[in-house]
Amino acid sequence: MSTPPRHAKPYSVYRAGDIPAGDPPEPPGGGRPPRDRGGDRRRKRRGGGLLLLLIVLGLVVAAAAGVAAATGWGPFSGGEAAAGGGGAAATVAATSAPSVSPAATESSPSPTASPSPTPTTAPGFSVTAGGDVIGGFGVSGVVGSMGSSLFKSIAPTFEKSDFGFVNLESPLTTGGDAQGWKDVVIKGNPDLAPAMAASGINVVTHANNHAGDMGDSGLLDSIKYCEKNDIAVVGAGKDLDEAMSGTILETKDGVKVAFLGFTDVLPVGYPATSSSPGVAPGRADISAVKRAVKAAAKKADFVIVGWHWNFEYKRAPTYLESSQGHAIIDAGADIIFAHHPHLLDGVEAYNDGLIFYSLGNLVFSGFSGETAETVLVRAKVSEDGIDAQLVPVVGGGSGVPSLASDSQADSILQRFKGFSAALDTNVKISDGKGYVHLKR
Repeated sequence: MSTPPRHAKPYSVYRAGDIPAGDPPEPPGGGRPPRDRGGDRRRKRRGGGLLLLLIVLGLVVAAAAGVAAATGWGPFSGGEAAAGGGGAAATVAATSAPSVSPAATESSPSPTASPSPTPTTAPGFSVTAGGDVIGGFGVSGVVGSMGSSLFKSIAPTFEKSDFGFVNLESPLTTGGDAQGWKDVVIKGNPDLAPAMAASGINVVTHANNHAGDMGDSGLLDSIKYCEKNDIAVVGAGKDLDEAMSGTILETKDGVKVAFLGFTDVLPVGYPATSSSPGVAPGRADISAVKRAVKAAAKKADFVIVGWHWNFEYKRAPTYLESSQGHAIIDAGADIIFAHHPHLLDGVEAYNDGLIFYSLGNLVFSGFSGETAETVLVRAKVSEDGIDAQLVPVVGGGSGVPSLASDSQADSILQRFKGFSAALDTNVKISDGKGYVHLKR
């Protein structure tokens, strides 16, 4: 028999789509809110001489930019040329976000999204991100028999980046306390942890509505199995401070990247408290999220956020997701990778950050059609800009993902391009991949 959930505000208060008191209403007629290309973007910069350096480099690479325009975008021009950071060799350095708001950092002009294929040149890092990954349901037996071969098709994409980042949608445990009062309960096979690690995934967000499905002990087991395999866990922890703080990882070149995770979908008892394990609330305490991101931006060179939001099977972001995403980019995040709808959505270039509104399902059994089609986002990030390569992926009914090809790959990318166009963001498609360039 499962134990009753800890006393907490009810699930319905936090469910994605509910508007808390004080939030501005959605624009009349629904749909997407007007795009504000302004905003007060505050960011920690990497050195006072960067502008001069960019001017000099701009003169040198002016001709090269024209060549890049003909072959592709940014560092991914010509397919796989100039890949990312050369391997997932990051280590956990420290937790990043204290509970107090840091002083505002020096402001800088807000750049705009540009279709220019100018490559990034400043020091940076690379990250490959994917959507929902579970170790339960049909995937449990598959990972038990296949091990890291489960990721065989997509592992090379993760391995090309400094960091591999996904949403771990199920706790990994052999015990735990099943929350039988809940509509859907997932128990994940711990063998998923070494399989992910062997495939280049080295950081996960556990901020979602299934992390607590096997109770507090199951959540803590999950964190233990991940950390044992050198996978950093963000968005969940032994208490609220740990769940909200995230972690800072460092590349072999010394670039510090903060990862954080938050969820708008919070079943009863799942949020962490000051004295109990759980996940990091998102919209339920948006002020705390802003403080966490600002604090992370002060300690790290770049900030990546995973966010669980919106309704299942609802594609277009509402005013709530858009306003949250904008606020967190303005607080210092470079990229937001979101999930929960089980469908692929588009990307928005906002100020000098990117918001991927939903990366859908990556390793999740039982889905087919569009719910089994997604992309991996392989992004190279620097103070010059962000270059993101979109790699189309399809998951089989068993949950084993594979690279999409030919007409299926084109269909996925064309769909993503259309969703992104509705968000005023241009996606270029070339040689079976998509490209997004954001110049800062």
